[in-house]
Amino acid sequence: MLNTELYKVFYFTANYQSISEAAKILYISQPAISKSIKKLEALTGCTLFIRNSRGVTLTTEGQILYDYVKSAFETLNNGEMMLEKLKKRTEGIVKVGISNTLCRYFFLPHLEAFHYLYPGIRIQIINRPSPDTLKLLEQGQLDFGIISIPMDKGNMEYIELMAIQDIFVAGRKYDIPKSTLPLENLLSYPLLMLEDKNLSRIHIDDYFEANHLSFTPEIEISSMDILIEFAKIGLGIASVIKNFVSEELALGILKEVPVSPAIPERKIGIALKKNIPVSMASQSFIEFLKEQGK
Repeated sequence: MLNTELYKVFYFTANYQSISEAAKILYISQPAISKSIKKLEALTGCTLFIRNSRGVTLTTEGQILYDYVKSAFETLNNGEMMLEKLKKRTEGIVKVGISNTLCRYFFLPHLEAFHYLYPGIRIQIINRPSPDTLKLLEQGQLDFGIISIPMDKGNMEYIELMAIQDIFVAGRKYDIPKSTLPLENLLSYPLLMLEDKNLSRIHIDDYFEANHLSFTPEIEISSMDILIEFAKIGLGIASVIKNFVSEELALGILKEVPVSPAIPERKIGIALKKNIPVSMASQSFIEFLKEQGK
C-alpha cells in the first residue's frame, strides 16, 4: 500500500534541501524526518539523499523520484484549488435537460439572471421532450431536468417551481361561440395538438379520458411554438399553456376557448434522481430556481 506520509516527508525535504526546514513545515521532529527518509529508502531500495554540511541533496535516483512526486503533489494541489473554486461557485458545470417549450418560455429568463450571478459556471442544455429527459436523468447523463411533473413520479423526486394552466386557444378570425363550451362540443372543431409522447399532450389525453371522451387531432406537431402559429392563422383550436401565451391573449392575437369542465392545473418542477447528490454548481442553480419561484 502506498504510504503517502513518507512521500510527503520526502517531497518537503527535497524542496527545502533541509531536514530541519522540512521538520518545521510538517510540525514533526528532525529524527522523525530522518526515520521516514530511511524507511522510504528501504522500501525503494535506493539512496535518495546525500547529507552535507549545508543540508541534503538528491541523488540521481532521488531526483527521478522527486520529479514524479512533485508532479503528484502539484496535481493534488490543483485539485484542492479546483474544489475551492467549486465551493465558491466561481467554476463548475451544470447539465440540464429541458424541452424546447420550457426552455424558451420558462428557462431562458432565469438562465440570464443566473449567468449574471455566476459567470464562471457553464450550463449545458440538452433539449429533449420530457420523457427523454427522464431517461437521460436515469442514465446519469444529466444533473437534473426541468419538466411538467408527471402523476407517476417513479424513482424520481421533484421540486415544484410553478403552476401552469393548459387552455384551448383560437386565432382572432376563427369563428367560435363566446360562451363556455361543453367539452364534447369542442370535438366538432379541428384540434391542434402536440405529439402524443409529450407530457403536455399526455395531460390533455388524461383530461379527455377522465371525461369519457376521445379525439383525433387535425394536426400533431412536436413544437408548441409552431402550434401557436397554426392557431394564429386559423387552422383550428390549439391546446397550449396559458402562462406562455399571455402576451398573445392580451393583444387579442389569440383568444381563449373556455370549456367545461376546465383542464386541471399542473406543476413544472425540477426532477432529480432520489438519494443521488448533485454537484455544488447544480445545487446553486437549483437553489436559485427555487428562490425565483417564491
